[in-house]
Amino acid sequence: MHSPSFHRWMTCGLLSVLAGCSGLSGERSTVTAQPAPRLSAESAAPLPARWWQLYRDPQLDALVARALRQNKDLEAAAAHVDALLARLEQADGERLPSTSLDYGLAYGRSRDDQTLAQATHGHAGAEWSHTPEFSLSYTLDLWGEVRYRIAAARADAHVARALEDELRVTVAAQTTRAYAQACVYGLQAQVQAHSVQVLEQSVAVTQKLQKAGAATDLDLSRLQGLLEETRAPLALFSARRRSALYELAVLSGLPPEQVTPHHCSQGLQLQAPLPVGEGWALVQRRPDIRRAEGQLRAATSRVGLSRAELYPRITFGAMLGSSASSLGKLGDRYATVYSVGPLVSWRFPNRQIAQAQVKQSQAEARQALATFDGTVLNALKQVEQAMALYQGEQQRRQALAAALDNNRRAFDLASRGYHAGALDALQLLDSERSLVGLEARVAESDLRVINRQIDLFQALGGGWQRDDQTAPLPIVAGAKP
Repeated sequence: MHSPSFHRWMTCGLLSVLAGCSGLSGERSTVTAQPAPRLSAESAAPLPARWWQLYRDPQLDALVARALRQNKDLEAAAAHVDALLARLEQADGERLPSTSLDYGLAYGRSRDDQTLAQATHGHAGAEWSHTPEFSLSYTLDLWGEVRYRIAAARADAHVARALEDELRVTVAAQTTRAYAQACVYGLQAQVQAHSVQVLEQSVAVTQKLQKAGAATDLDLSRLQGLLEETRAPLALFSARRRSALYELAVLSGLPPEQVTPHHCSQGLQLQAPLPVGEGWALVQRRPDIRRAEGQLRAATSRVGLSRAELYPRITFGAMLGSSASSLGKLGDRYATVYSVGPLVSWRFPNRQIAQAQVKQSQAEARQALATFDGTVLNALKQVEQAMALYQGEQQRRQALAAALDNNRRAFDLASRGYHAGALDALQLLDSERSLVGLEARVAESDLRVINRQIDLFQALGGGWQRDDQTAPLPIVAGAKP
């Protein structure tokens, strides 16, 4: 089922990501994949952004689009992304100088007035005082603390956006799956109802033959038992269809009667060859891989952030104020006060806390690297398994369809032979039982094929793209511990 180019790009792309994406040292991981047979319904074209449109069902397209707009989990995830983007803006603001403007007004006597009155043996009267002050401070980013904090905040925003994309993939897959189940369960009920109708006709014919003495009570009882056995799943198919419609209604935010499929006479079928694209596109497309990559970038940035705590922090500050007692004296040179100079703060000589934080961040970075490697390997496994299972189910469906055609011919021959007296009722019953069972298995296989298709689309990471594409967040250059 897999094209050679897909496996070549998949293996090379994932190997390169595992070996060179992180900034940490360690042994290179290896990935090996065995090529599987190619199916005729496969295309090397890239997976489209909205893979459910390959079914060319307008109602399904509208339901998925509505589900992506109405889902509350997606709304909460989008709000979380906005919160982290605001935190990124806050971290980015630390690169600029910090300024403050203060103005105080008070009435009374100051300590200086009291001291002067004591020295001159005079009296210190109460008066208004004005204390305007403008201050400026700027932390010199000598050790990259601000750069690492910005890089970590940016990576956290990437992680939140990837989580939102994962939810979009899940919601699109759930909506398509519920719609497909509603279709197939309705078709299964129709197939089962047709089988019931055929058996009712056989029972009616057998009752006439019994009255004529050409059939026994045993023949009639066997047919009636098969009839009730075939009728039994009808209620279950109806219940499963209603359950799928309720799920579809919750996902899309519409009443169940408005989500009932109207174009499901043949069930959902791909109207174009199944596109799989190439391995490198898979790595860039899957949200869980981008999430793990963002977590790794954030962890490595925090290593540099914790290392910066080992060195002194130098802050340059300046202050300009006035000690005037009235508004008219604010600009007086004798009332003007100012200060300019650096401030050095350093956790020394006790640096045990800072060193422990460095060890902790390094361990968390190694954990993030292992998680990233595992995520990439798991992505490859999921795609390979989904393709293999889809191929197997498709071949099974083809074999069941061929068997169903043969059983239909056999049942037709058995019916003619039975009415001509060449075959007994037991042989006809066996033929009918086989036909009814195969029709049910083919209908069940239709649902399995669609589910395998959706599993494959989900494993390939399709469905997270938005109509309003958000510009990607670039990683700050030079923020490497």
